[in-house]
Amino acid sequence: MARARKGWDQLSPAYRDRLKRSGITKKSYIAGVDLRAARGKKTEGLKVTAKTQKALTQKAVRAEATPQEIRQLESMIIRPNWLPKGLPVRTEVAAVMATLPNPKTWKHTYLTPAKGNAPWTLTIYRKRAKYPIVVEIPGGGGAEGEAPREVIDILKALNIQYNAEEEINYDDIFWSVMDTDMKAPKK
Repeated sequence: MARARKGWDQLSPAYRDRLKRSGITKKSYIAGVDLRAARGKKTEGLKVTAKTQKALTQKAVRAEATPQEIRQLESMIIRPNWLPKGLPVRTEVAAVMATLPNPKTWKHTYLTPAKGNAPWTLTIYRKRAKYPIVVEIPGGGGAEGEAPREVIDILKALNIQYNAEEEINYDDIFWSVMDTDMKAPKK
């Protein structure tokens, strides 16, 4: 069972200073903000990559990279040996996959779609880790998009359990709730 978080005033002055240096204020601490960055575990599970490679990968994932930058990224990355052989994988997908640990440590994954060409989110829960790994993968406007389809194909080929989370349409929920209120008999 998880313990309750201590109050801000119960923390030692040294720990409060560490939180403040990481940009965590008293208000955000009380609100329950993620403390992994302040504890030095923000990139837990991800492989360390060069800053330029990380920047190029982010540009490629967001579809902002030029063809020259894609070629530069291709020359920088080392494709993981766990990627299935014979499965075509784009450079931007391979760059994201190169930052992830071996899939043997993965428990299950969640894919969260985004609208348009916005990047999707891949959340990986590992077998023995506290925190999930959350990375962005190139979008594509639905499961028919090339990059998300490649990630799904990789997960299937590796026999990894995945779930695709659906976006919530709040308008439909609002009107369905409003409709039930209007049909309820009055006392």
